[in-house]
Amino acid sequence: MKKQNILVVDDHRENLIAMEALLEAEDRNLVMAGSGNEALALALKHDFALVLLDVQMPEMDGFEVAQLMRQNRKTRHIPIIFVTAISKEQKYVFEGYRHGAVDYLFKPVDEQILDAKVNVFMELDRQRRKLQQAVVQMKRLKDENERLLHALGESVVGADADGLVTFCNESACALLNVERDTLLGTPVTPLLFGQGEWRDSPVLARCAEGRHWEDDLDVYPSGDDEPVPLRVHANPVLREGGEFTGVVFMLRPRDEEAGDDRRERRRHPRKRMFHELVVFDRSTGGNVGRLTNLSVGGFKLSLRRDVAPSEQLQLGMVLPDQIGGVNTMSFNARVVWSEALEEPGEYHAGFQFLDLSDSNGEIVEILMERY
Repeated sequence: MKKQNILVVDDHRENLIAMEALLEAEDRNLVMAGSGNEALALALKHDFALVLLDVQMPEMDGFEVAQLMRQNRKTRHIPIIFVTAISKEQKYVFEGYRHGAVDYLFKPVDEQILDAKVNVFMELDRQRRKLQQAVVQMKRLKDENERLLHALGESVVGADADGLVTFCNESACALLNVERDTLLGTPVTPLLFGQGEWRDSPVLARCAEGRHWEDDLDVYPSGDDEPVPLRVHANPVLREGGEFTGVVFMLRPRDEEAGDDRRERRRHPRKRMFHELVVFDRSTGGNVGRLTNLSVGGFKLSLRRDVAPSEQLQLGMVLPDQIGGVNTMSFNARVVWSEALEEPGEYHAGFQFLDLSDSNGEIVEILMERY
């Protein structure tokens, strides 16, 4: 477990030694400062969970140190507990709070009170760090998913629960003849349906209930007088617990050949899945290969490049339908075997899932059951 840093500031060495004896613990790293200037330098250099700051110090007192810490972006949110031997009159206490104190301790320090107050701020710091890690993880997953959707050959448009466009990949931008930045935040209804309100849309009516919607639409790309006949699929985006948060649209050109292909894929759902499930490199968004077989332990891909046995890759794929409230699946895999096919530049390889999460394992089982 990573130790939490506590900065203790006092101009008397004996006070620092006494505080060290009271605060010492395996999960804490105590950093001592003998002056306000030293405290400021240490606060800028290290990441502190808490500062215990003596008020009465020469040159720069605790109030001045706290005021300067609150003016710096790196240190402004560090909780400060003032430790003081001055009068407990309210005017002094208010002065400390005015300069950014979160609490007060009065000398001589009571060990039990000190321990209780420090533990509160240590727990708050742990929760803050967990939240920061969760935010970083969510941003990483969001970036990975966007790279996957941008790399996908299918045209994909995302909208929130109010019908405003939140995402449009490069394929959809080209199909609709629109710049991505000008499309984001605009209503999706005029874009796809030409008219009407989102609240009256048949898409919203079905997807808000967690159901799939699809239909043939004649969509007019920006600046064009001629419509583009499309088959539009809409899948709901649901939070854990079933709360509706938006819709993912997949746009496919509709023509006679495409119609024959759809009918063929309806008759052969496994062929349909393997046709749609393209695996991407999460770190680059590049296409790795097309799925040819899937099991709970691994999968096979048709590739355009050779891969070496034991090579480990960070992969992802866009699911053919929303499963468990998600539209994408991220996972790590190891190459078990690879072989060259008769066609030049064509390869076939087998992969083993590495540390497959329970949720991803359920997705694999659902895919196998459905297809």
